[in-house]
Amino acid sequence: MQPAPKPSPLSLPELMAHLADRIEAGDAAGAIALLSAEPHLVRQHPLASNSFGYLLLQAERPAEAVAWFEAALALKPDYAAALAGLGMAHLGKGDGLRALPCFEKAVKLNPDDASSWYHRGALLADQGQAGLADLSLDQALRLNPDYHLAILKKGHLLEAAGRLNEAVQLAVRALQLAPEDVGCWTLFGDIMQRLGQLDQAINAYDQGLSLAPEDFYCLCNKAQALEKQGAAEDALVLARHALAKRPDNVDALLLTGNLERDHGDADAARRCFLKAGSRGAARQYRALGERQPLKALMLFAPFAGNTPYEDLIEGADYDADLIIALPEAVYDSAALAEDADIVVNLVSDIDLSADVLSSVEVLAESFGKPIVNHPARILGTDRASIATRLQGIAHAVVPMTRRIEAQALTGEGAEAVPLPVILRHAGTHGGELMEYVETAAAVAAFAQQAGDAALYLTDYVDYASQDGYFRKYRWVFVGNRILPYHLAIGDGWKVHHASTRMKDEEWMRQEEHDFLESPERFFTPQAMAALDEIRSRIGLDYFGIDCGLDREGRVVVFEVNASMLVHERNFGFEYKNPYVRRIKQAFAEMLREKAQS
Repeated sequence: MQPAPKPSPLSLPELMAHLADRIEAGDAAGAIALLSAEPHLVRQHPLASNSFGYLLLQAERPAEAVAWFEAALALKPDYAAALAGLGMAHLGKGDGLRALPCFEKAVKLNPDDASSWYHRGALLADQGQAGLADLSLDQALRLNPDYHLAILKKGHLLEAAGRLNEAVQLAVRALQLAPEDVGCWTLFGDIMQRLGQLDQAINAYDQGLSLAPEDFYCLCNKAQALEKQGAAEDALVLARHALAKRPDNVDALLLTGNLERDHGDADAARRCFLKAGSRGAARQYRALGERQPLKALMLFAPFAGNTPYEDLIEGADYDADLIIALPEAVYDSAALAEDADIVVNLVSDIDLSADVLSSVEVLAESFGKPIVNHPARILGTDRASIATRLQGIAHAVVPMTRRIEAQALTGEGAEAVPLPVILRHAGTHGGELMEYVETAAAVAAFAQQAGDAALYLTDYVDYASQDGYFRKYRWVFVGNRILPYHLAIGDGWKVHHASTRMKDEEWMRQEEHDFLESPERFFTPQAMAALDEIRSRIGLDYFGIDCGLDREGRVVVFEVNASMLVHERNFGFEYKNPYVRRIKQAFAEMLREKAQS
């Protein structure tokens, strides 16, 4: 038998009166000491137990608070305030799964409690249930329009969904209500970063860090903005600082790993990536919307060339787990694949990935699921192989491409090159390290500057239109579909959308819009048949083509691979976004179809 509790020197009414006095005086420590001295008496009254729980929460002792909220609920099961407190205590312990049912019950018992609606919405948002979260946050704001935490969380939801104009309005409202909250500045910075306004983003992060110099998320997100701005050294300093604060945080590991790799410290980068990968899924993206669940495992090799994936899956109606694919990593394939439906291989550039592709193939096969862009199909997608594979297609012009070491062109080898020719470094995209040359001396000079790099030599084809402008069309192949992505119109042969005059020329933007809306006005049935034959010969589930049209309407092939970027950050070209979303939706539909095959 347990010894009987010692009789208390206080009666319950006296205890409650003393408690009220201490709370009114702001003496939280004294109130906790009072209740701690009379635990048997406290357990006799739900209000006393509930008050003790909240006092412990305020003292940042959530694990101890749990027992007192449970004591209150044992006496009064429908005590909404105790349910809300128990939810907050579980949150303080990092146990969101136990917290959510508490808030679910609390809002049913007390539907006028804005705090419980907010916490319910925040937890649903963290679990990827954006629709339900949004409804819950809206209810919190109906009850308390100035609830800045609810405004902040809703802003994060809108930012994640790409609704940036709405998100920035909420971020500004949150800043008006709580300018001393670092989270408000971080959200505003994140939105500005997404909008490409890097100076404003960095200024917002600086404002946040002036309030909380050690804030983890502000440090990480400022590092990302600095990296995009070209200040890689400063970004790495911040990323290392953030990682030192949370050495097991996967986002910090990936950020620091990328920066260490770009800084040239491959060993430090590999340590970061291996640690991130050892924790299972390095990143988990949860579906938006109410469709039947689908989960994809996406294999990403950090030292290779990969399909850009973040914009592609942003706002998707399926789950995606990112798996870091490294040859030396050890994976629990059964655990990773337990609730997965399909595997997506992101390793896409054979020039940068030849040494890891075989291990990625083994990993992909180990899950026992259908595979999108099987690694074996990537092997034949280097520029030279593509040029050979696409020869002989009716109504298409495919310039021959050869791969050669730069050192072979520094001497007499330059004289043997058929001219004119386009030279580029292997493994590069976007027009970097690429030139049109017309003389053997220019070939030799380019090769000498390239050092020990491998080069591609591509026969030059004049694809200027009748009006003298050069037009580069990008299509994206998704399963059996061929979808337009953009048209870039330039004054010279090297055309890239971002470097053209299209922002200043209405007729150019209108022509691109017309192409996206009615591509059949530009590509004849014969040209579309050529694209379909390219789709069939390449055999990938998802890839893109950059091409032109010569004056006879034939498709001039520039580049075909799975490394092309698809995104909705089309500032000044917003008319493109519906067609980008169509590609993303087709990708989701292709995943579902292949998962069921």
